[in-house]
Amino acid sequence: MLPVSAACVVASSVRETLGVLFGETVSLRLYEPVIPHAAAWNAIVRNANIYRVRGAVVDAAVIVRAEDASALAAAAFGEREARSTALSAIERTVLERIVRAVAAQCGPVCGTAAELTVEQQPDMQSLRTFFELQVERPVRARIGIALSRDPLPESQPGLGVDDLLELDVDLSVFVEVGSHPATEIAALEPGRILPIPEGALRGTLLLAGRPLAAGECGVHGQHYALAIDRTPTGRDEPER
Repeated sequence: MLPVSAACVVASSVRETLGVLFGETVSLRLYEPVIPHAAAWNAIVRNANIYRVRGAVVDAAVIVRAEDASALAAAAFGEREARSTALSAIERTVLERIVRAVAAQCGPVCGTAAELTVEQQPDMQSLRTFFELQVERPVRARIGIALSRDPLPESQPGLGVDDLLELDVDLSVFVEVGSHPATEIAALEPGRILPIPEGALRGTLLLAGRPLAAGECGVHGQHYALAIDRTPTGRDEPER
């Protein structure tokens, strides 16, 4: 249920962030969110640095495997090739800063990141949804983002009848004044008067072309008026 669009927002933000950290343009590919099975999780977390993110909506984890961690750390120093999977103390510090910057961009999928901790023994039972960001330039490295669960869709407040009471709408009245041959209608000129049948003049009140009520047409004061006496059925809808 995790929208791909939300993962795209994260990927775009991470790309821009890494570009600032590396001092050059970053090319990045997004692999859409999936729910990995147990064997896949074992491959994902094998020899990986896992940073747990406590989000306001759901918890997340930034997963960086050893060879990818080396490549990211090397890129921060302007190097294009990873030297070793064993990081020095300085490189580990740099990597953690990179991960913190990446975690700060995960808001669209986990909410505001409140805390970042390094997880020595990953709890795979707490991870569910996973997507991956593959950095292709200036180095090749992968960054995994895992969520403890799919974020629940936000419920939006609905509208009640009371919310619509003050809404202005345009109404019209349809009046049937008889039938006339097409030749007579075509010959009408300005000022021509059409006779109205004797008796009560019935009208139908319309809203956006749909009948709301029916009644007798007339004049009230200086205005035309409709005295409503019933709600029409489908058979009462006027033909046009």
